Amino acid sequence: MKVLLIRPIPPNKLSFTKVLDNEPLELEYLHTVLAENGYEDYIYDGLVEKNSVTETILREKPDIVAITGYITQQNIMLKYCAIAKEVDPNIITIIGGVHAQLNYKSFYDKNVDYIARSESINAFIELIRYIDSGNGDIDTINGICHRNGDNYIINELRPFDINLLPIPDRTHFYTYRKSYRYLDLTEIATVKTSISCTHNCTFCYCTLLGDGKYKARDINLVIQEIAQLNCENIQIVDDNFLSDIPRVREFVRLIKEHNIRKTYVCFTRADSAAKNPDIIQELAEIGFKYFLVGLEAVDDTTLQAFNKKTTDEINGECVRVIHSTQASCIGLFVISIDAEKKDFDAIYDWVVKHGLKYVTVSIFTPIPGTKLYEEYEERLTSKRIEDWDFLHLVLEPTKMSKSRYYSEYYKLFVKLYNIAQKTGIYDFMDLKYYRDLLGSYLKRKMRAG
Repeated sequence: MKVLLIRPIPPNKLSFTKVLDNEPLELEYLHTVLAENGYEDYIYDGLVEKNSVTETILREKPDIVAITGYITQQNIMLKYCAIAKEVDPNIITIIGGVHAQLNYKSFYDKNVDYIARSESINAFIELIRYIDSGNGDIDTINGICHRNGDNYIINELRPFDINLLPIPDRTHFYTYRKSYRYLDLTEIATVKTSISCTHNCTFCYCTLLGDGKYKARDINLVIQEIAQLNCENIQIVDDNFLSDIPRVREFVRLIKEHNIRKTYVCFTRADSAAKNPDIIQELAEIGFKYFLVGLEAVDDTTLQAFNKKTTDEINGECVRVIHSTQASCIGLFVISIDAEKKDFDAIYDWVVKHGLKYVTVSIFTPIPGTKLYEEYEERLTSKRIEDWDFLHLVLEPTKMSKSRYYSEYYKLFVKLYNIAQKTGIYDFMDLKYYRDLLGSYLKRKMRAG
């Protein structure tokens, strides 16, 4: 039995810039456990593939097609299931990934046979064995939704042991390593050391994953995985790598003990950084170059509405602490639908005041699966799931027209880009980079079908 593992082409118009492209870690986990259980598979990564999904299905002749993706890829995932059934109606289709975990009903479709709501690797391989043998009780597999005629049966979602995640076989990464990067960090691998978060920001989807309970991998397993990685750069994709400070201290100790020399990117909260300057210093000394921080807003009222449990003062201290080391803070902000011109200007002024060079500003977007989405659902003005990329308005602005809102947003974008350009953080984007970028973009467009 052969399994085709698919990560779709990103639909985001900015994805072709190839500045933030991660390896398909979730598919590498699945590849690893499939190989361990004697199954053949092929990873189709939309970021690097030269052929279309149709061509790949015809070539690989899979028995099962398993597709993962994010919210904006929902329609593409469904399209790929339809393509698989058109090529061969006997192909079994499985949908999974972070979007499907909470929004599994969005994938109730005649072309979708199974939906995986659990992050459990064991649940996935149990499903593959069930499909392969036809034996066993499908109703007991953790978190699986399975078809019963025109309806779906929803299995119980049970907690899973994050330490059962395998150290992934990175053959795919090593084959296409030149395609994965984070800003100037090329050939960057992805490492996951925990799931969910210890906080409850109202807009955050990630904190709801894994039953909404923070789960951390054994730090020795993390060190073992990092030590085995044949690359210089690593992005740690935990929602907040500094959730457990004693664990981070042990991470630092073990990295030094094993004399591991690599460069890292990680996410953290502003208060985690502000309250632990010694930890930030130690992390910078062992190679942490970029800390991505959800600063979100520049006023306490908005921060309180987001349930961030931080303040403007804490945000400022966070930036100061990180910038006191050789590392850089990448500030992540959200602009409200209640924003006026002064609010766009306030973000820019705050960035200049605190010397931020790396900044992104997202448009306020309630994500399906969160309580915030339920609160705003009746006010939604867009039904295009592709608009949930944090670059489009899905709600009507309350204090200015859409055109004026977008105008102020793009003005802010340009001003922030100019800061970055003047400080040299995009110097890696030379003529060769733009030539490669254009070529990659055209290839993606050609194989989109």
